[in-house]
Amino acid sequence: MSMFKYVFIPANDSKPIEIREGDKSGGLTDDILSKSAKSYFFESTDKGARAAALKDATPEQRKVLADQLREEVKTASATSPYASQMAALDDEALINIMMTTHTSETCEITALTVPTASN
Repeated sequence: MSMFKYVFIPANDSKPIEIREGDKSGGLTDDILSKSAKSYFFESTDKGARAAALKDATPEQRKVLADQLREEVKTASATSPYASQMAALDDEALINIMMTTHTSETCEITALTVPTASN
């Protein structure tokens, strides 16, 4: 098994910086570094709670949320060519968009290279 080391710098200043190891065998398609970072940020924010709240929302709560989203979209209609299309979506489509954009495990990873004579 081929391993690599990386420095884990938590978003929370009270937690220590760590040197961690990851398995290279997944390559870019099953990247352990990306998976670990996404999981960390998902768990250390309120995204998990938001996902559960959306999943467990009653039909009435979902309707209220969809109506709120439509109101937000209306205010953006002057600056966004997609606002009218969003406002025309049914409640379930709006909720699904919100779940995708507000509760998914996402993060950006930037690779830093220390300058050396060979690069």
